[in-house]
Amino acid sequence: MRIPEPAVSRRTLILSAAITWGLVGAFLSLRGIFWFKTPSPAVLGLALLGLGIGFIKGRFIFSGLARRNIRRIRDLSPHKEKICLFAFQAIQSYVIIIGMMALGMILRHSSLSRADLAVIYLAIGSALIYASFQYWRAVLSH
Repeated sequence: MRIPEPAVSRRTLILSAAITWGLVGAFLSLRGIFWFKTPSPAVLGLALLGLGIGFIKGRFIFSGLARRNIRRIRDLSPHKEKICLFAFQAIQSYVIIIGMMALGMILRHSSLSRADLAVIYLAIGSALIYASFQYWRAVLSH
């Protein structure tokens, strides 16, 4: 007996990536924002630092990863109309995601202050949100 594959269109795969990158980015960003205790000029400076780092990382690193992933999805199994839902990320990306989650847990249990973690989470979260727009553009253009 063959196990059914949850197959979807390439557009749905790209949409899945857009939603995932955007939601994970929003979750990390919000977590970072909530770790800032009280509003102050110092907190504003740290938040702007996180957002600035996130913009640079999103623009120059994550957006390139997203564009390559979009090309990979479009080139997947040209003989098939539908592709496995879990192919919205490459297999090696799942390994990286697991590593990043583990690193996040290690950082949360480290001696770093919540304010320092907030900058890191805000930077990574905002970079993911920024790069998710590559996926949204691809979804809306087809």
